[in-house]
Amino acid sequence: MSQRSQAPLHLGAFIFAKVNPRIFKNAFHKQFKIINRQSGYLPRSFWCLDLPIRPSGSKVLPPPPCRKGGIYVKLGLALSGGTLRGSAHIGVLEALWEAGIRPDLIAGTSAGSVIASLYANGLSPATLRRIALSFKGRELIDWTTSTFDILKLIALLPLQYLGFTKDWTRLLPQGFVRGANFERFLNQLFTLPPTHPKIPLFITAVDIVSAESIIFTDPLFARGYELGGWVYLPMQDKGACVRSSCSLPGLFTPRVIDGRSLVDGAVRMNIPAEVLVQAGCDKVIVVDLHDTEMKNVSAPPKTFLDVFMRGVDIMQNEIISLQLMDENVFALQPVIKGVGFTSFDKIAYCIEQGRQATLAKMDDLKAYLQ
Repeated sequence: MSQRSQAPLHLGAFIFAKVNPRIFKNAFHKQFKIINRQSGYLPRSFWCLDLPIRPSGSKVLPPPPCRKGGIYVKLGLALSGGTLRGSAHIGVLEALWEAGIRPDLIAGTSAGSVIASLYANGLSPATLRRIALSFKGRELIDWTTSTFDILKLIALLPLQYLGFTKDWTRLLPQGFVRGANFERFLNQLFTLPPTHPKIPLFITAVDIVSAESIIFTDPLFARGYELGGWVYLPMQDKGACVRSSCSLPGLFTPRVIDGRSLVDGAVRMNIPAEVLVQAGCDKVIVVDLHDTEMKNVSAPPKTFLDVFMRGVDIMQNEIISLQLMDENVFALQPVIKGVGFTSFDKIAYCIEQGRQATLAKMDDLKAYLQ
């Protein structure tokens, strides 16, 4: 039995019952960052502490192999958004998995939240590849407007121009795709049996009303911490949280959670590296799917979706560059060309590009983790 499985859930409950959570947080800020109630274990950094606690039986559990100077280095993995380019995250996870590199915490934004949540839920990279290659995205699209509604709106254009009608834009929906089918699809995936231990997860979204960054995570963590000026909410419905993180403003309708109208987390934080740093990670691997896209566009966009996504990429590029400069992170930037919003036939290509980008920098990555 692994050391993780020997760390029972009642130990964490005992600590929180005996110690005030705020005092607990301040006293052990570096060592105790997250208690994952769903998977029932304390983070591995706990076992590097010399504490006389006997979680079960008569023996004190030994610490795991430490990576650096007798102290376990906590590793985080931050996955950026990028629509279908996000399938490159699977290739990254495959290469890390084969090299024996396992993140202790994982965070994702938009498309990155999909891969991060499934991996954190215990699905292996091989399973994620099979899911991605069989993904039928077009079948999940649930439009909010019918063809008749669209024709009616078009007919109102000349009438408004002539002054016969009031502002017709108030008839437009909040988004053209509901996202309910996608959310149900995600919840089905979350019922798949895990093949490896679950790990703590962070998902980002944005409150479209207050403009606040929302971080979904484990309920215990969400109640005990206020970090980075963000709003932490408990991840009660994982499918709804991921769906909100993927809700591109104007395309998807906002997902309402706890009275908040939430949209794509990439609006404010496309790379959630700082979240992992605040959560206690000593090292953070970042997968950035936007930087290379800025350098590999040679043809003008063809559809309004292409124009929209190109505009989003341009706006986010500067923000992402500043984020990578501010944090001590290791960046992986797969080169992905010609993948649009509906390029479902290029998912295998994206996975391979993520894998190759990771393998190409594996020596540097291992040196970074030392």
